[in-house]
Amino acid sequence: MRATQCWPVALLVLAAAGCGAEKEPARCDAELPQALPFSLNREIAGEPLPQAEIDAFSARYTAFLKQRRFFRWLGDVSHGVDASTGLPPWMVWWTGVVVERAQGKVTFRHDPNGGPDNIMIPTSKLLGQSVGALLLTQDADLARLLEGYSRGTTATMLGMVWDENDTVRSIMARAVIANNHSVTLADGRTKDIDYSAWRRLTQDWNTHTIHVEHNPFWGDIYVKNMRSKDDVPHIYRAAAWLPWARCAGDPQAREAAAEAYGFLQGFARDVVDAGYHIRTKDEQGVIYTPTEDLASFVDYEALDPRAECNAKLASALLGYGDTRGLDCADGSGGAYETGAVAGHYYNLAIIRGFHMAAILQALLHRADEAARNLLLGLIARIDRDKALPDGQLPTTRERWDADLAKLFAMAAACGVPLTHDEARLLVREWGKGLDAMEAFEHWDVWDPALPDGTYTYRPGGEIDAEEILFLFEYCASPYRHPAGAPFVDCERLRHPETW
Repeated sequence: MRATQCWPVALLVLAAAGCGAEKEPARCDAELPQALPFSLNREIAGEPLPQAEIDAFSARYTAFLKQRRFFRWLGDVSHGVDASTGLPPWMVWWTGVVVERAQGKVTFRHDPNGGPDNIMIPTSKLLGQSVGALLLTQDADLARLLEGYSRGTTATMLGMVWDENDTVRSIMARAVIANNHSVTLADGRTKDIDYSAWRRLTQDWNTHTIHVEHNPFWGDIYVKNMRSKDDVPHIYRAAAWLPWARCAGDPQAREAAAEAYGFLQGFARDVVDAGYHIRTKDEQGVIYTPTEDLASFVDYEALDPRAECNAKLASALLGYGDTRGLDCADGSGGAYETGAVAGHYYNLAIIRGFHMAAILQALLHRADEAARNLLLGLIARIDRDKALPDGQLPTTRERWDADLAKLFAMAAACGVPLTHDEARLLVREWGKGLDAMEAFEHWDVWDPALPDGTYTYRPGGEIDAEEILFLFEYCASPYRHPAGAPFVDCERLRHPETW
């Protein structure tokens, strides 16, 4: 069944947005897929959500975003390097950072007890969501997010450039640790960024903090090396949406997204050319291939030839635009997946993420047979996972259901038609996420009434700030299946004036 009415009218960008000046303005996304290119059938079981319940959920969701000025808030609490420094600006969504208030001064302090090893998981989630949300709404705050997170993605590679003689731009850092500076926001509020605790050499089994004294872009910086595969499915998934950013009305957002996409293509090519390994640099700036499995997509092929095939396929498609002869069938990793999840529940998100990244990259690059097989495999994966009884869950029921809801939202954006039961679970769990965020007390860390002290600026909850906007990604997706069970009013999301 072919999806219809996939992209909003906003995507038919006029010449003023930079997409053409013909009498009949050219579609900025004309070369991109417009719908699922094949039929895909699934029994849509369960009792449908009443339209009144969908409307109420959608109204609550958008009211929360409006009340908290959520898009602006994301930009205000993200940071990296501000344009006021005169250096190339970028921002990411950090982990391991606290806010300290002292005599009215607000400092985002990089906590010595925290760390940025996997910041590209939340940053990539927000990057992909910001593409869809911007194309639906053309909101200026979302343009700021798309530009900032795109440049933050690019910075992970430019930060690994050793000096002006280093021509390699395809090695990705876990994180770039820049210099302390102050930032003045658009409304006059200020924040200090204090990286001090992280600007030191460290050595752990999975990453070293190395000193890049002569980086040609940001000067004397530190970076976390040994980019692990943990974040890569989220990076590849976000990369699959970046080509649609050419339809954004904001020229700086368009430029930043296009640049990030080009750099990510280079990273993926490097992975393929290195035999499906993630290379890095050592303390002297020399490129090497880590021996740890965190940097390999081939270490477990002896256990099962299908192991990590989705990761390899997504790398090939993003890097080279074709499958490089890989056939991942339905995307099941067999015994490798069973062992990986038994070893740590965290691995399941990586496995699911690479499955969806491979689908989106296959659809984007018109590897239609591979995409259809993988989509059928994703449906089978969903059916298996949601049928697990409590006694066989690899985590708590609360966390399992929240993660299922996120899986359903992301899978629906890939073209999976959700069942009514899945739509119900998604709405229920998204509602719990809203409960947690509505209860959060420190949205405005600049509030003069807030006492001096140390605060978190992240609301928390099983569905957190970096995930709540997945519904925009779904509503903007060209692959959204028209037969899928409805769960949110996409028309409402397209019109912030109705929020």
